Amino acid sequence: MSSGNTSGIDATDRRNFLKLTGASVVAGSLAGCMGGNGDGGGDSGGGTTSGDGATTGSSGGEGDIVIGGLQPYTGPYAQTTQEFVDGFNFRREEINANGGVLGRNLAFADRDTQLDPAEASTLATELIEAEDAVMLTGPISSDIGLTVAPIAEQNQVPHVPQFVGSSEFLSRDSRYNFRMGLAPAPTNARAVSQFIQDQGFQNVGAIIADYSYGRAWEQSINAIFPDDINMHMEVAPFGESSFTTYLRAMPDDLDLLITASHPPGVFTIYNQLQGLTDVNPDYIIGRSDAKLSANALGDSVTQGFLAQTQPDPFSDRYAQIGQRYYDQTGNWFGVLNAVGYVVADLAAAAIEDAGEANPVAIADSIRNINLDTLFASPIEYTQWGELKNLVQLMVGFESGAPSYYPDGSVNLTEEFRSEPLPAYDPSSDLLS
Repeated sequence: MSSGNTSGIDATDRRNFLKLTGASVVAGSLAGCMGGNGDGGGDSGGGTTSGDGATTGSSGGEGDIVIGGLQPYTGPYAQTTQEFVDGFNFRREEINANGGVLGRNLAFADRDTQLDPAEASTLATELIEAEDAVMLTGPISSDIGLTVAPIAEQNQVPHVPQFVGSSEFLSRDSRYNFRMGLAPAPTNARAVSQFIQDQGFQNVGAIIADYSYGRAWEQSINAIFPDDINMHMEVAPFGESSFTTYLRAMPDDLDLLITASHPPGVFTIYNQLQGLTDVNPDYIIGRSDAKLSANALGDSVTQGFLAQTQPDPFSDRYAQIGQRYYDQTGNWFGVLNAVGYVVADLAAAAIEDAGEANPVAIADSIRNINLDTLFASPIEYTQWGELKNLVQLMVGFESGAPSYYPDGSVNLTEEFRSEPLPAYDPSSDLLS
């Protein structure tokens, strides 16, 4: 399945590029990005610029259209954040160079949440009320996403965080919050279950982080995985740094070890696994971003490590965008860059369809959109903002380099592509 890209086409083509699945969409609004330096934003043109770099005048008919960013530039997700912002800015700049959206530039009013829910709450309100942001993006931590979600609902402003995987992020009543780069644990577990059945694995292990997301993985494994496999789970504290004891408790004949269920420990677990001779799984499912995984693990990443991802780095369109990104920046266009690119793509497409910068109409457009972009499946949402018919990939590694990043030392391999996954229903008793 080819992935979509709206660069290089005019406004009429972009509108035709969308396929709406519901009733006609009310006029809507959206905003884009230009800054993203982590110190309060900044943009290069159109509209009135405030003292901290944000551009106002978004929801009117003149000036830039503003998207608000709530990024954790401070803390352990700083590198992940920058990757997302770089991809978001890259797409936004392409859109603006091609005439913008509705003849207006997309601007990015960016803020550092410092991974503090209270700070995120203050900044989200500021971006909506003072900066006239018509859409919010940025949260990575589920704690931040869960804090911003009710603010988006109350103010009727769409909120598309890049990586919030909590099953509690959405309810059946959600109308202004939308899942993006990280599916909830039950969805991810369904993809892994398909992989297990496809490969005929019999012995599977998992390291579970002792907090809500890790425990959701544990419950999902118990509810979803095939009954005829030998499943062994070890629960480790969220901040654990030594996993040797947990690894040695695993059977010595593992086909698959799941570490995605302990996000903060993924790379530490993998590195400590390399020093053990009595635990040697064929595959290890870890972080979702192949680029960061390869950079963090070096050559050892080729020894069975898998990244579970939603963008499709094997499509022709991904390679074309990756080549443009390399030509402009000299860098590898990774999965986190791709998620940022997709958020900007979604924003522009929804605004274009809505026909005006109005947050309520933008949210309506997003709920009814079918957007072929860089994911392995088109972007489609349930009425409560969950991704539906999502296709996930298990991406492996080998020596070499991607065609669009000749300076690389590691190439990507497609190990598995899931069938379309059902949208997680928050009214389900799966995690009750």
